Amino acid sequence: MNSHGASLIARGCLERCGLSGQTADEDDGLLVTNINQSKDLMRMHTLRADPGVCQSTVDWLESNSLRSTGLSLCHFLSHCSSSSPGTTGVQFDISAEELGNFEMKLYHMIELYHHRIRWLTEGSRKVFGVVRGSKVAVLVDTSDVNCSADRLLGLQRNLLGLLDEQLRHKREICLISFGSEVASLWDGLRDTSPLRLREVKDWVLQLGPGGGCSLKQAVETALALPELDSLLIVLGSCPDQPSGLVCDVVQQCLLGRQMSVHAVGYCCGSPVAIETVKRLADATRGSYHLFSPSLGVLDDSTDLELLWGEIKAARDVLNHIHSMRSGCVEDAEVVTGMEDMSLSEKMSETNHPNAPLNIQAKGLLPVTSQEWLKTHGLKAQKLGLYQVLAPNAYSPLKEFVPILGKTVTATVHERAMVPFEWHDGTVKNVHVDLPLLFHYQKRLRRAMRELDRRLVWLSSTGSRQIWGTVCEPRVQILVDISSLNDWHWLHILHSLRLLLEEHLSSQQSFNVIVFGTEVESWREVLAPVSPKNLQEAWQWLQSRQCAGGHNTLGALRQALEGDHHQRAAALPQGLYLFTSGVPDQDMAAVSAYVSECCSTSGVRLHVCLFTAPTGTSSDPPPTHPLSWADTALALRTLARAGRGRFHWISSTGIVESDDVSALIGELEKAAHYWQKCSDLVELLTQRTSTRAPVAGQARPGSAPVRSVRTWGQQDKLPPPRPTLLTLSRLSNKDNRLIKDSTQRAASWRPSSAKAVIPPAQPVNGWKPVESDCKGGKKSKATQSFFFLEDGSMGMVFKAYPNPKSIRKEIASVKLPKRNDICSTKKWLKQYGIKSLRLDLHKLASGPDCVHHKKLVQVTQQNGSAKYCAVLPSVELNGRVRHLQMTPAELRQYVSEAQRLLLRYYHRMQWLLSGSRRTFGVVVERSACFLLDVSGSMAPNLSELKKELASLIWEQLHGQRVRFTLMAFSGDVRPWRPELVEPTEEACRQAVDWLSQLTCHGGTCTLEALQAACGLGGSEGCYLISDGRPDSSCGLVLQEAERLTARKDITVHTIAFHCRDRAEKEFLKKLAHKTGGRFCCAHEDVKALQSLASAEHWESRLKDGQELAVPLFEGDDLRRLGEEMNKLMRFQREARGFRNILLEKKNREVS
Repeated sequence: MNSHGASLIARGCLERCGLSGQTADEDDGLLVTNINQSKDLMRMHTLRADPGVCQSTVDWLESNSLRSTGLSLCHFLSHCSSSSPGTTGVQFDISAEELGNFEMKLYHMIELYHHRIRWLTEGSRKVFGVVRGSKVAVLVDTSDVNCSADRLLGLQRNLLGLLDEQLRHKREICLISFGSEVASLWDGLRDTSPLRLREVKDWVLQLGPGGGCSLKQAVETALALPELDSLLIVLGSCPDQPSGLVCDVVQQCLLGRQMSVHAVGYCCGSPVAIETVKRLADATRGSYHLFSPSLGVLDDSTDLELLWGEIKAARDVLNHIHSMRSGCVEDAEVVTGMEDMSLSEKMSETNHPNAPLNIQAKGLLPVTSQEWLKTHGLKAQKLGLYQVLAPNAYSPLKEFVPILGKTVTATVHERAMVPFEWHDGTVKNVHVDLPLLFHYQKRLRRAMRELDRRLVWLSSTGSRQIWGTVCEPRVQILVDISSLNDWHWLHILHSLRLLLEEHLSSQQSFNVIVFGTEVESWREVLAPVSPKNLQEAWQWLQSRQCAGGHNTLGALRQALEGDHHQRAAALPQGLYLFTSGVPDQDMAAVSAYVSECCSTSGVRLHVCLFTAPTGTSSDPPPTHPLSWADTALALRTLARAGRGRFHWISSTGIVESDDVSALIGELEKAAHYWQKCSDLVELLTQRTSTRAPVAGQARPGSAPVRSVRTWGQQDKLPPPRPTLLTLSRLSNKDNRLIKDSTQRAASWRPSSAKAVIPPAQPVNGWKPVESDCKGGKKSKATQSFFFLEDGSMGMVFKAYPNPKSIRKEIASVKLPKRNDICSTKKWLKQYGIKSLRLDLHKLASGPDCVHHKKLVQVTQQNGSAKYCAVLPSVELNGRVRHLQMTPAELRQYVSEAQRLLLRYYHRMQWLLSGSRRTFGVVVERSACFLLDVSGSMAPNLSELKKELASLIWEQLHGQRVRFTLMAFSGDVRPWRPELVEPTEEACRQAVDWLSQLTCHGGTCTLEALQAACGLGGSEGCYLISDGRPDSSCGLVLQEAERLTARKDITVHTIAFHCRDRAEKEFLKKLAHKTGGRFCCAHEDVKALQSLASAEHWESRLKDGQELAVPLFEGDDLRRLGEEMNKLMRFQREARGFRNILLEKKNREVS
């Protein structure tokens, strides 16, 4: 059966089933009836009722997973609190009501996950899964296998269901079928209007067997669409190309693009097809979906894997709760009461405090991330982008050419080389080798996966999450048992048990020291690692009680110095300090002691900061004297002094870790290299696409391309047979050409170093004479004579068109209604007097308006021309001109100038309203504000806080500007170390931070600029100050120009209550040197009040009264004020010119 017959049979079957036309439950959008409108409303109500319709499971789980809802196992343990530990067990205290609520929430989440699974196994989602994106391309396998007689009908029915349930809600779609050949319904993406959907239905019904399965060609066709953001691949047979080749093509096409790829295995009986679907999802980090129509079930999908994983995790938490509640756990004590339930958590024999340690087998010592990166990092694997591009990178050359007397820069062919910014800030010309870059990105991807696996390994076990990596063969553990840790003793014991079981089995020797106010050591010297010693250390730790303060210095001295027995033994190579607070001693003294001891003995001090949730009993826990951020800063400094690593763990996971930070930094570097490669490929692709079409290769749908010989030109006719007179003229012309060329050769000099003397061009025959005149005045009419064969003479007249009139017309002005968020300089480039062609002096200063004078022979004096009495003369820019404009044109000019002046005034009012009056307009999408809080700002600090709060809510939050704040006086204190999104919470925190600022110290403007320019990326830097910096003004200007060179950073300055003229000039120079704007926060008060009265100004403008805009000091207001004054002067002159013309006309009439 051929493809056409199969298609007809399928169409007939679908028509008998009622699927070919409009069904009873759908409409095509062409009928406007009450029933149709009701169906549309019901459909929209269904979409709004279920938010998961437009979300994939990955996006849905971001707000519905156990971790995001606070129902994971670690969240459950955080609800439990422990009393003082005894010798027989650890006692938990938890409210029975709270435990029941937690269990009820878990059952609700399991039911929600099952509901999501049921929803995923309904309709088209059961067959194809959830289609993401708004601009979707659908690739349908139409091979002989997938479109056989027994499968074609079901495929078409399912595709129509997909169209009706999901694709019709997309913004744009594109349908592509692939068999042996690839066929597309449209040339590109089309909107989902009812007529387009009808075309798609007809296209689905016409599908038929098409031979093989050319998946590679189909993917290349789909990914050539520039605006595509989602790709759905429906594969039902084994592709003709290997799966590895297809994945490589997809990865290469997706370089530099963000796209969601969803691969569907439709009735895939071939293991190769299933492997291709899963490899496509893995290579693109997309999703896959396997469906068997014969069984009517969903075999497997990415969405189901994620949901079943959440259900398993929820059931594990429920099993823990049930075991604790039933009291069936060995040695568990359950005490029930009226309100509270207390239990000793000994969940199993391994978790029993008195049970033997489950010590792991001895293995290789781990290494730190810094050491690991020395062999597995990008530099070690020679994956630095600049290392790869160096053989094909060339620096621009500049040489001095003596014959030209100047320096000449070498040029490269723009299609062969691409300018690329090097790591040192220079620009080099790089030859882009696409196969080399593709191979490099494959290796870079493997390295990034290796880094990901290292990150997963660091958090795979509880001991590495808490302690990081214990790398030294001889270690000492210093445990903080101060009174503040009494509430967290259960968590500390759990952490120590994990360390003894999982980490210390690979070390040679160890010791444990606990400290509160007093310091206690388990052994006087290091003990070898053995199961017996580890068990004894664990039992000794359980017998300790939390009391006293933080005698950290005493514990460090015990570990680093010890008694004579300790000094006789080998010093430990690693000290691991496990604490929850800063030492009681002076932090500077402790850091100095640690730095001196560790630098001379070769010992490394690693600090583990532990922060746990507070208890739930009625007695409040003790409070910490410092915030967690300050505590982390102090302990981080202590770890740096001991040449060790810092690790911060809380009940919810790792907060900060040097091991993790090193890997994340390497991943960010790899991502930066990946983006650079993508930019190179995109730039080369854009240049390739703009090339002229090659001869012999016509684009689809275009006319046939001519050959190289005939492209762009016509075949020339042979010259006519010359006569005797013509031959004599040609000989005379040759003689003149030889004579002229000899004279030119004698005086000719090359215009450049590479100039070559052109060879002489002989005259081979007759051709029309071409004029070499390219400019100058227009030639008059000329005559050309020629002779015919019979001896008669002919004549040709050549005439030229008259020159165009140079008189300028007054154009109608189109003005915007809204105020654009941009600087006044940029705004006037579009709506200034010159741009709108309303410059009166140019309109009345054409060549025809020149006032001519000539010398009178009788009087020997210059006199006016005769026609000067006809036209009135006016003075423009110091010259006398004849006014050739009519009163009607001048009246139109005055009217247009009036409209423009009112628009300027409205722009001025907008600039003087709200926070723009003080800080100007924030035009960048990212901004850093530097706040001067030196001692001189104290009288105006409250006003500055108020204005900054208005700026944050009005401009930053309203215009969605990413921002951060930095206060500087003697030092720089940032609010956030990076730019943040202007959410309501962030803006509220920023205003709270501003309210806590105080003024003191000097003005370190240079350090503040350096900190702002170190944020990276394109940004605007707004410096708010009242005077000069502490350092030299010239040094600040020079350093600011250097910091912003070759960076998309602009420094704007705001003079806030600045009285000194020299200080204002410094701020103005600082802004202008970096391309920024200067703003004076407090201009003339009377001038501002006069401008603020809108009715007063508008009434005076309409009456034609004299007005003047005051001169502002800020750049935006000054430029706009100067333009307004200039326009009012033109308007006043136009009225005067019109009166002159009207008076002259009245005199002529009278």
